[in-house]
Amino acid sequence: MLVKATKEDIEQYMDFAYSLALDQTKSGYPLWSDGVSTKKEFADCVWKSYEHENRDILLFVVDGAVEGWIQFFFMEEDRYLQTNGFLINRHTEQAFTEFLEYADAHFPGYDLYLGFPKRNTAAIAALQKRNCRLLEESYHDIYIFDGSAIQAEMDGIVRVTESNFSAFREIHQTDPETYWNSERIFRALDAWLIYLKYQDHAAAGYVCVRNGEIFSLGYRDNKFDKSVYKALVKIILRDLQTAGYKHLVFFNDEESQSAALELGFTCVSKYVLYLKSV
Repeated sequence: MLVKATKEDIEQYMDFAYSLALDQTKSGYPLWSDGVSTKKEFADCVWKSYEHENRDILLFVVDGAVEGWIQFFFMEEDRYLQTNGFLINRHTEQAFTEFLEYADAHFPGYDLYLGFPKRNTAAIAALQKRNCRLLEESYHDIYIFDGSAIQAEMDGIVRVTESNFSAFREIHQTDPETYWNSERIFRALDAWLIYLKYQDHAAAGYVCVRNGEIFSLGYRDNKFDKSVYKALVKIILRDLQTAGYKHLVFFNDEESQSAALELGFTCVSKYVLYLKSV
């Protein structure tokens, strides 16, 4: 069964939960087995669930034994629900079934987003069994800065601001169910780092970055262009290195994966994102 975790529960089971978080066969996203995330960062993320009214943690208990927990957050105005810690040792299908029942009861009409490493085959099988829709399948890559200065060319590249946002909007194509669409990005533009790459006097591609992660990179006519990809990623690597970041995260698709590896990224895991309308 699922029961609301108390602070005492969190203190008691923190080490156990962290051990599950390091095992891609027993965890969901965000991933903590990437080689750079720390136990302190994990604990800070967990305790945030007690600092915000729109976050919570449910213990998963089977026959009196705690088998893990599920963290989640929601945005009522957008009817948005997402797990940000699905850490289950055993009985994964039962945990997922009970969480869906919980979501049905507490968040009717919400869209539930669930991200997992592809190595968690038990979770993926449970998602597919409940007819959750696959939204994304990609490579979770990481670039770790080693102190060497990143070289990047600014030729044809401009920073996106309110004044030229319309040019970005024209080529920013997302799935209708993607949360960060152009409208939401514009309303929070100060939190984003966005560049456009121009070729032949027209925008040929864009890159969107927030909190040290590339959220999206796209192209005119939605056609992959390796040179545009590399030019935009190098600019971001340069900027984040200058800003003092230790690493950069990017979820690459099949087309761009080889280019990412050529730039020095390392693949941490394959990633899948599923949607379930509650």
